[in-house]
Amino acid sequence: MKRVTSSSLFYFVCLLSLITFFGCGDTEDTAETIASDLPVNETGNTYGLIDVPDDWYMTKNPKLRNDYFRAILIKQFGDIPEVHIIAEYQRKRALGIHPTIGERNAFLEAQVRLWPNKKNKDTLKYHKRFQEMEETEDPEVFAKLFREYLVERFGDIPEVDILVKVEKKFKGNEVVSDDEYLAYLNARFFLFPNKDTLREIQEAIAEQNGE
Repeated sequence: MKRVTSSSLFYFVCLLSLITFFGCGDTEDTAETIASDLPVNETGNTYGLIDVPDDWYMTKNPKLRNDYFRAILIKQFGDIPEVHIIAEYQRKRALGIHPTIGERNAFLEAQVRLWPNKKNKDTLKYHKRFQEMEETEDPEVFAKLFREYLVERFGDIPEVDILVKVEKKFKGNEVVSDDEYLAYLNARFFLFPNKDTLREIQEAIAEQNGE
């Protein structure tokens, strides 16, 4: 059976991207979302540090936009470490600099401290779960963690066990039969529908049919 060796990794990337509250957009998107929760003071748009325009989140210059972003966070929360952690993380993303795992963790934790809502708490929780799953080398431990996550999201349904069984084999570098792989792709498409998985299904069926 022909299988791309990065299939398991691709699946996790795909899975992560489908958790929409992970907040992985650029600074402009994040800033516009946060802007709706930030107050404008009585003078209209002066935040005590720099003059911030009402439409600051539409600023095209990423450095200036981040300066505005940092200024209003300081105005709302004070000059505290969490503000600078969040602003620095967004600055790097705006410049195309890939954050480290430690920076990502610090950003999510700071976000929860400033905005302790369910969405941000869930984001941090799922991020730590993915880290734990990705870091374990034991297929049994991986399968247990992965199944718990899927059951929590989708319930105890057959597709969950199909995914866990095959991903566990991928983790342990075991052979996956053509039938198992096709069932895996169909289950993956059922839970996480996207055009790339559909294309993989079509290719797997064509290969089985000798096309």
